[in-house]
Amino acid sequence: MSGLISWVRGFLTTLYVSVVIKDNQCYLYSRAVKGDKIISSNEAVFDVHNGVVDYKLVDYLKKRTKQYHSVYLAAMLNSPKQWALPAVDARGFEKFNISYNLVAKIKMKGWSIVVPDSELTSFEETLNGLKPDLVYSPFGILHSLIKESPKKGKILYMLHMNDNNTIMIFDGEDMKFGAYFDTRKENDGFDYYDKVFSKEESADLDNVIEEEQDRLSKLGGLGDIGGGFSDFDNVDKDDFEDIQHEEIANANKKLEDSVRDIGKEVTLISNIKLAITEYYQNKNYLGDFIESVVIFDGLSLDNEFLIMAENELMLDIKLIKQDIDKLINNMMIREICNEL
Repeated sequence: MSGLISWVRGFLTTLYVSVVIKDNQCYLYSRAVKGDKIISSNEAVFDVHNGVVDYKLVDYLKKRTKQYHSVYLAAMLNSPKQWALPAVDARGFEKFNISYNLVAKIKMKGWSIVVPDSELTSFEETLNGLKPDLVYSPFGILHSLIKESPKKGKILYMLHMNDNNTIMIFDGEDMKFGAYFDTRKENDGFDYYDKVFSKEESADLDNVIEEEQDRLSKLGGLGDIGGGFSDFDNVDKDDFEDIQHEEIANANKKLEDSVRDIGKEVTLISNIKLAITEYYQNKNYLGDFIESVVIFDGLSLDNEFLIMAENELMLDIKLIKQDIDKLINNMMIREICNEL
């Protein structure tokens, strides 16, 4: 029967659509598959208004259902209320103050991914009423990456994305601890540094900002950069001031971007520290010494971050780059094809 299904599938085109909400936008990645060949791929971005994806996403999918034999939708859950617990039954859940019958759960080997039923309902509202065929928790995505390159020993794994840091600690194949950190700013008045950083970390970041500002201020006027400006006597004063204002604006923009990147990196390290502290101190986990850290990076961490993080955490860290959008699409194709 499976051979007949494969033969029929070779004549039909199926569209696999995956969406991830990040940076207050909905990022779509899709691939059309005929038989065992990818015949096209597409990317799109939809705005998110007041926590709801623009209805254009619904229209997009409606149009595709007329063009393809089948259309499947997968989405990554971005709710802050989701957990990975080293428990699979009611008694185990009770240790973590979670009501077993009030949550959706995916049971793995000795552990579970847990999401309150109400969060799944809210997530459908976020998608403007769409009901995905598959919903992936970041814990599930992280676990799929861990399985691709399993390691011996007690390892802290992190999935690093725009709006969240997802952490799991494994001892070989045994899941020992899970933590999800939502790194989104709640609103314009949200005091990001007070919420995320300790006083010491905030002071370090302030020092970086002051050093950058001092470096820029030491330049003073453009005359401090060097001589030779007598050649520009014929330049219109207004034009020169426009150039100077533009240079200052560009310098300020670079400073803001630099500070924002540093802030995200300090937040990431802070979240790892919080996870390790909870793992060691909470008796529910019986935490043992962590040997190393593996970060699956969906953004743009670099070697400078790696050096800073290793010095802060005093642990060996391995950085592995990932295209999360394509990864989710790959996961859904494998899962749906195996079920057909």
